[in-house]
Amino acid sequence: MVKRLLAALCLLVTVSGCNAAWWPETVIKVDPGAVTEVRSVGRVVTQTFTDPMYERTVQVIEILVVDMQAADFPEALDLARDRLEQLGWKEVGSTDVMVQMESSRWKGTTTRLGSVEDLESLGAQLEPAAGEALQADAKKWATYILVSLSSVNE
Repeated sequence: MVKRLLAALCLLVTVSGCNAAWWPETVIKVDPGAVTEVRSVGRVVTQTFTDPMYERTVQVIEILVVDMQAADFPEALDLARDRLEQLGWKEVGSTDVMVQMESSRWKGTTTRLGSVEDLESLGAQLEPAAGEALQADAKKWATYILVSLSSVNE
């Protein structure tokens, strides 16, 4: 028992002495209230996340696939933007296929609305069953919105 305790103590001293550069120092998560608010704009088909690490900081990015009950992608994007604006989100950037928004209520949180095809660029994957179900109806798949939420320390 004493030997195990000493071994654990030595390991602790060794790891703390080497600055453990591989261990994250900070984890940044999106406020669950912001996720709940954004979920309310449409029917969430599935949800996942990705957690890239930058210089000992892990930034958890929440990802939602949302059915806006729209006829096509441009209409779905407009509906999502309009509903978020009604909740107090402000557009801070956009293209024909993407809208970026921020909210004064959720300081430091950004949401990005785009095509489900952008999923891989975020470094995320859906569960195999969810991915197969979503792709089963190609026309419907094209009308879903990919919503990603990320936060920064403020």
